Amino acid sequence: MSSQAQVKDWRVELENWLQKNSKIMPSHLADIREAFEKRFPIEKLHELSLEEYAIGKSDSFCWWIEFKTNALGGVTGGAAQKWGIYWSKGDQEWKWNKSLNSDLPEAAFQKLKDGLLALIEAAANDQFEQLDSIGSNRLGPNRNVLRSKPLSLYFPDKFLPIANPYHLAHFLNVFGQKPKGGLHTKNRQLLTYLREQSEFGGMDTHEMMAFLYTAFPPGDRTAKPAHTDEDQVVLPEEVVQLTTLAEKTRNLILYGPPGTGKTFAVNKFSDFYLKEQLSTPLSPEQRRRDLIRPLTWHDVIALAMYLKRSQKNLFKVPEIAEDPLVNDFWAFTKTKKLNNQIWAMLQIHTDISVQTVKYKNRQPPYLFEKTEQSEWRLTEDGEGYVEVKLANVLDELKHPEESTPDISDYMRFVTFHQSFAYEEFVEGLKPVTEDGQVRYEVVDGIFKEICRRAQNDPDHEYLLVIDEINRANIAKVFGELITLIEDDKRLDKEHEISVQLPYSKETFGVPENLLILGTMNTADRSIALLDIALRRRFTFVEQMPNPSLLETVEGVDLGVLLDRLNRRITVLLGRDYQIGHSYLMDIDSLETLHFAWYRKIMPLLQEYFYNDWERLQAVVGKRFIKPAEADEMTRQALGDFYDEEGQFEVKVYDPDSGFLEALQSV
Repeated sequence: MSSQAQVKDWRVELENWLQKNSKIMPSHLADIREAFEKRFPIEKLHELSLEEYAIGKSDSFCWWIEFKTNALGGVTGGAAQKWGIYWSKGDQEWKWNKSLNSDLPEAAFQKLKDGLLALIEAAANDQFEQLDSIGSNRLGPNRNVLRSKPLSLYFPDKFLPIANPYHLAHFLNVFGQKPKGGLHTKNRQLLTYLREQSEFGGMDTHEMMAFLYTAFPPGDRTAKPAHTDEDQVVLPEEVVQLTTLAEKTRNLILYGPPGTGKTFAVNKFSDFYLKEQLSTPLSPEQRRRDLIRPLTWHDVIALAMYLKRSQKNLFKVPEIAEDPLVNDFWAFTKTKKLNNQIWAMLQIHTDISVQTVKYKNRQPPYLFEKTEQSEWRLTEDGEGYVEVKLANVLDELKHPEESTPDISDYMRFVTFHQSFAYEEFVEGLKPVTEDGQVRYEVVDGIFKEICRRAQNDPDHEYLLVIDEINRANIAKVFGELITLIEDDKRLDKEHEISVQLPYSKETFGVPENLLILGTMNTADRSIALLDIALRRRFTFVEQMPNPSLLETVEGVDLGVLLDRLNRRITVLLGRDYQIGHSYLMDIDSLETLHFAWYRKIMPLLQEYFYNDWERLQAVVGKRFIKPAEADEMTRQALGDFYDEEGQFEVKVYDPDSGFLEALQSV
């Protein structure tokens, strides 16, 4: 019995496909492309107006790309925000992304159009190596359709009509190619490879696309190449499947038996999902926002005052409110009344010797003092606090430079457990120690914190990974927010919902650009307690054991061994209790096989079949599970209580003595 899964041969699939299809795009589709070019001539794109561009307006550029030319390359669904700016028919007003940093819709559109024109100019001049940089920096790293579809319409010989980077990675996997770079690099990589194969000679890019989606749809496990070069490592199909689904829904759960590589898949997925935006340097403004996010209100106010010492050292509250640092922090915290927040922080952290402030419950650090004219300044201790406690932040604010983001800028990881609560996940009162004194503050949990980051950075994707999501009481952890995570209830979506949080009283909603990815072990008994509310709001992706990934060691086909064990476990316990392939991965010697069998697999099976030795023996064989032996003295001592057939034990063989023979008999 072979442990290798049967895979498709792309040459055979192409030969079969060409028996019913042509290498040349049908004439009615060519007419659609011609009509698009006539409606929006490339040489007149610089004259394109906002009304002619935006979705929500009839016969517009975006309407043609998404609907009229759908047969020339489908557009993944989603909100109108993917176009950068759009006309909201419900609100009868223009709406656009914050990243365009413009107060007027015309100015926001001009920035968007300039980026699109730069992208098209680079493509026209075959400057393919510049496309990802232009697209990420000027249109947004995740605005894939706007970056890709116009290029395939205007330059059909240069680009495949595939706008989904995850699908491109999947198709590269099919041909044993390691996906490289961003969206445009992958597109060119795949097209170049296809044109190097004689079988695709004379085939236009549209028909190439049609063949790929027909023969090897994303998520098809039979689409893996039978052989790849040693230096070419393809992506697991679970990663492609997750990233494809992430285009359609914001809530996913990867589930399966233990040892199926869920954590490995999550790590690969996060690296791939965030890869392009991680390679795009942060602007000084973005870096500044990231630096101040972990700070407190009094930290930010003190920093703002300190950095303006050369200009002045006395400030009215409205002047402090106008500072860019303070405004950035305000946008992040979503405090309702900025001036009131500043006034409160100044009074709370006023030096206790200052008589011009009547507030009695002052708290350290004591940073500020107030004049008789109601002007505020940093005390000498306040300046020292900034120079010592905030030295690193201060240095980077004084010397702002572009920097490459870290994955932690866009991703958070949390493991649920039975005692995990709302206060840890969303917000709650926590004791804070400062200068030897303890006070209670409302502290943001991991979910609220990453939601705020995502909301203030709509051009980037954010990821929250919840490991063991089924082990916590979901109703207790999410509370009233369980409804807010639904795709259509998120901020800026059709049925947007916001709530007032119980501790901070802040208005809170879940942004659309936050992906929640949970993992779940189906062998965990707590799965029976999985909240029905969670089931309804998540899309589930199953990850089962894959024997084809295993090798043959010392004559033992590990794939066959795993398959036999899992067939028996499925009959006795159910498919959720199978053993994952990772227990037998990276086995390269008799010693490592012996270790995996006795230290990993047997303990797991003993847990599954606790005190049920007969069924455990049926799974692993009589050589490994034998009746417990007792000497004559023990038998006599136990008398009638001794049951010769009642107890069993695991037979432990030495690696070089009987182990292989016993394993081959399983």
